[in-house]
Amino acid sequence: MENLKPDKIMCVGRNYLKHAIELGNEVPREPLYFIKPASTLCLITDEQKTLELPKTKGEVHHELELVLRISRQGDQLSFSHFAFGLDLTLRDLQNQMKKAGQPWEKAKVFRNSSVLGPWMTMTTLAEVMVRPFELTVNGQVRQKGQGQDMSWKPDFLLEDLPNWFPVCDGDLIYTGTPEGVGPLKLGDLVRVRSEDYSYSFECS
Repeated sequence: MENLKPDKIMCVGRNYLKHAIELGNEVPREPLYFIKPASTLCLITDEQKTLELPKTKGEVHHELELVLRISRQGDQLSFSHFAFGLDLTLRDLQNQMKKAGQPWEKAKVFRNSSVLGPWMTMTTLAEVMVRPFELTVNGQVRQKGQGQDMSWKPDFLLEDLPNWFPVCDGDLIYTGTPEGVGPLKLGDLVRVRSEDYSYSFECS
């Protein structure tokens, strides 16, 4: 499909229990949401195979995620496509902001912080949820997961998000990351895979 920019990107924090634990975070009792603008998207295509990282803002961590595209017809919401992407985080800055009790935006909303691979047409959500997916850096597996391990599943998110945000046709949900997050460095070769799905890029 054509990679049209959404109105916004809705992200779910700490949606995988082991990821919350690995960062020493409190496990939330309800979904933890934050918003990223479409201007943060970096689409990896045959023509765009590099990812420019911030150079002076501390460690940039990869967070591999199942990404869902919303279709809205009147009041009816559904998922039309899925992909796999990275929610990049300035981890040093985020830790500082957490300690100060400040919002995370500066650590999450920066150029190229929402990496996105090619879209796949949604067949059934159940099929997508059991797809294993993984991220490798320089040939070493860093993250592996399946959507079925989420604390809050996509069907619930699709019902809950409109209670908090105006959900528009084409909006994206970054559904959370499994454990194994870590830093990316200049020259790293990153690959995202899931069965018949794959893309790669180099960090610059």
